[in-house]
This record gives sequence, structure tokens and C-alpha cells, in this order.
Amino acid sequence: MREFLKKTAFWGSIGFIMGILIGLVILSFAGIDAYCAEYGTAHFALYLVTSGALGAINMGTTTIYSLERWGLLRCTLTHFCVVMTTLCVVGFSMGWLRFRDPVTRWILAVSVVAYFIVWTIMCLLYRRKIRRINAALKGWQASHRDE
Repeated sequence: MREFLKKTAFWGSIGFIMGILIGLVILSFAGIDAYCAEYGTAHFALYLVTSGALGAINMGTTTIYSLERWGLLRCTLTHFCVVMTTLCVVGFSMGWLRFRDPVTRWILAVSVVAYFIVWTIMCLLYRRKIRRINAALKGWQASHRDE
């Protein structure tokens, strides 16, 4: 458990930095000076901290996939629920997402499709890995029967 928490903190801190950097890149398109002039520097600081927190949650929760007792579906659904809940709460409270906005629906739909694609790819990769392990095990068993 301690190792799990260390990994979560490590990836969360990397995600925090990445979230800030991504937030700055996105904000640079609108103009950081114009944003600060319109909303103030306190809101700009809140924007950066919020962007960092989203990054920390997104990256930190990837350690869920290292829980070997959990299946891939359970890990994916847990990660999806945590990330999407956080995105919706933060997005709507910060004004990044708006109810009845088609862009918001598009963002949420793309997120759901992306999770499904990633889950499908991971299932196929695990299936291939299991087949290779089973083939190697059969080869090992056959070589030990002859002895």
C-alpha cells in the first residue's frame, strides 16, 4: 500500500506540472495578458492551480491500473469515473464547460469514446500477452515431460 501511495504521489506531481503547462499553452492562445486584464491575477493563479490539480488527478489515478487484484474493466471504470467527475465539477465551476453547450457535449462524448478505445486496445494487448505466456508454458511443459 505504501508503494502504491508513493507511485500515486509521484505521478500526481508530474501530472500537476503537466496540467499547469497545458493550461498555460491553452491560455496563451487567448492571450495571458488579456486574460489577466479581464479576470485578474488572482483568477489566473486559480486557473493554474486548477489546471495543475486536474493534471495531478488524471496522472495520479493511473496507478489504479497497477492494482493486480482488480480487472482491467474495473480499473478503467474507476479511473473514468474519477477523471470525468473531477473534469465536470471543475469544468462547470470554472466556466470551462457550460450546460447546453454543444462543445461541452462533444468534449464529454470524445472522452467516453477515447476511454472505450483505450480499454479495447488494452484488452487486445493483454489477450496477446496471455496467449504468448500460455504458449511458452506449453513449450516448457513439453520440454520437461521428455526428461
